[in-house]
Amino acid sequence: MSSSNGPVLRVEGLKKHFPVARSLFGRTKQFLKAVDGISFDIEPGTTYGLVGESGCGKTTTSKLILLLEEATAGQIIFDGRAVTDFSRQGLREYKASVQAVFQDPWASLNPRMRVKGIVGEPLEINTNLTRGQVRSRVGELLEEVGLAPYQADLFPHEFSGGQRQRIGVARALALNPKVVILDEPVSALDVSIRAQIMNLLKDLQDEHNLSYLLIAHHLATVRHMCDKIGVMYLGRLVEEADTEELFENPLHPYTRALMSAALPSHPDIERDEIILVGEVPSPVDTPSGCHFHPRCPARFEPCDSEEPVRTESSSGHKVVCHLYHD
Repeated sequence: MSSSNGPVLRVEGLKKHFPVARSLFGRTKQFLKAVDGISFDIEPGTTYGLVGESGCGKTTTSKLILLLEEATAGQIIFDGRAVTDFSRQGLREYKASVQAVFQDPWASLNPRMRVKGIVGEPLEINTNLTRGQVRSRVGELLEEVGLAPYQADLFPHEFSGGQRQRIGVARALALNPKVVILDEPVSALDVSIRAQIMNLLKDLQDEHNLSYLLIAHHLATVRHMCDKIGVMYLGRLVEEADTEELFENPLHPYTRALMSAALPSHPDIERDEIILVGEVPSPVDTPSGCHFHPRCPARFEPCDSEEPVRTESSSGHKVVCHLYHD
């Protein structure tokens, strides 16, 4: 696939609406709006973070990009070309170029396969390497993620959680991808192991010029890993900015609430915790106007009836909120 100077991956107006039968006979249909028109870019060699509460659409977004779900609307553009325009061979190349590391290293590895099969399977399916070459490449990949080549003969249950996640990373790297989707890659691991895996991922990114889409709810992880962050609420992006800009100057009331609920970087830092009222509304029956208005401590007259538009500062800080619209 030819490379362009722009973003390696661009998402434009992406939507995923799941039909939900409303009546007993399923005649009237409502739609669960899991992802509702989001757009963002991932530049080569950078990490884009998606954050938000459970159920906001982060994982559905990753499934759409991995082509595990079919989008209702919108485009995924890879290296300047829409994925919908790819030939069958182009789709094979796309799937090889966009890989994933999943949240649970216990569930994402086949317990009946040895590590050499788990890491080597993408090579056997997608390349013409001989069995000996695959074996050699698996050894190289394991060394790259901090494991030993002899461990290729072991089964997943013979490894710790952190080691299993390293195996998942090795498998994702097997086909030399350009983009790796990291879906909560450290949240299932012990705190003592998280930093090791995050540092490994950053080292591999520098070495291979990888682009990451990091999906997480733990803000410390996002701050450590990401160049740019998008904040999702009920299937929509409500704020986007460079990482330090977002942490130093969060604009959207929802982003501020997320930040206030996270542990401070130092115990002496004092700040007011913002308690959000109520539960996250159902994505089947979203509120009118701004989706966040029923829980927003800063809501005022237009919030419950008019959808806010996106405003952007000169630094590229984007926010979708009536507070910032003239």
